[in-house]
Amino acid sequence: MTREILRCLASCGAVLFLAAGAVSASAQATEGEADQTGVGAHVPTVEELIVTAQRVAESIQDVPIAVTALTDDMLADRQIINPSDLQLNAPNVSFSATNFGGSNFSIRGIGQLVISRSGETGVSSHVNEIAVATNLNAVEFFDVERIEILRGPQGTLFGRNATGGALNVVTKMPSPDNFEGFADVEAGGYSHGRFKGALNLPLTSDIAFRVSGFKLERDGYTENLAYGQRDAAGRAIPGIDSDVDGRNLWAARATLAWDISNRASAWLQYSVFREDDDRVRVTNQVCKRNPLPTTGCLPDEFGWEAPHLGATTAGIFGGAAGALPPGADGSSPALYDYPRPAIDSFRKMHTDFEPMFQAKEDLWSFGFDYGFDSLDVSVVGAVRDYEGLSRQDYLMDVGPRLNPTPQNPS
Repeated sequence: MTREILRCLASCGAVLFLAAGAVSASAQATEGEADQTGVGAHVPTVEELIVTAQRVAESIQDVPIAVTALTDDMLADRQIINPSDLQLNAPNVSFSATNFGGSNFSIRGIGQLVISRSGETGVSSHVNEIAVATNLNAVEFFDVERIEILRGPQGTLFGRNATGGALNVVTKMPSPDNFEGFADVEAGGYSHGRFKGALNLPLTSDIAFRVSGFKLERDGYTENLAYGQRDAAGRAIPGIDSDVDGRNLWAARATLAWDISNRASAWLQYSVFREDDDRVRVTNQVCKRNPLPTTGCLPDEFGWEAPHLGATTAGIFGGAAGALPPGADGSSPALYDYPRPAIDSFRKMHTDFEPMFQAKEDLWSFGFDYGFDSLDVSVVGAVRDYEGLSRQDYLMDVGPRLNPTPQNPS
């Protein structure tokens, strides 16, 4: 027993000796490198990022909250153009467009789990710390200082709608220090054109004005096969384009900032957003027609066919009124003036209903800050006016002919 203990101590001592030797060699190597670079050699440091995740400006390293902060340089490097791109650059974040032009921004699975605009959201959206239910589905980021994504719950700081967390977009404020600006022009296929720019104007040593904006135009990526299609009499479908899901939108922002004193400052901002195009809420449908009217499409099947006509609202009421043959599944070309052509791609559709997406937003916001000896007070507020209109054919097809009925002889 004693011999085994001594053998173990000798082995452990050898291991400790080797470990100490490795540490000593590492220390000597570090000292040698320091001697070669000289006394006071530069040591890389982590760049300090200031955020307002707790309603006060502080280093992100001092914030005891799970927060992701993206600066303007990071937004450009990672090509974060709109809120949908945030889910690829922040953990536990997901974003999806919802019905009627809305959106669902979720953090850790908590968001708006009902139809858009019909329930409370689980993630609050903020612009310069002001709770604004802006149109995240259509907006693009431009002239932004940083974006902060806070994981929830954050109800204490950001209200009851921050169970999942909060999104805070901080725009760039005017600076009286220098005159500066930028312009970014982009062009591409499908008549794509995007412009972003900003201009900072110092008016006095204490007052500055900043204006910025962006514009996007492009044709749609989805081809509408109903365009140019003619019936037996040679009549084409009126009022539709060759493509859908295009863009025609612009936004602008004007901000006035005033450094009243070394303690007080104020700012006033006006933002405007306009969109009028054929953006679609659903670009295509995956359907293998069910031969029975129980469901419009077969489950777990793939195809680009129209649903069973008897399972749609139009088919049910049309059949009951005698405008359509009872039990018709919609597969017979004789039912249509414009039969559905073969579709073999997600980028093709067949509809005679031109999609429409219109949005109009005006936002006035302001802020006032005053610093006491041991207390900082901020007052912020905003007034928002928004109007939206969107329409789309859910079946995305050219419907069958309706036979005359006593209620509708024509």
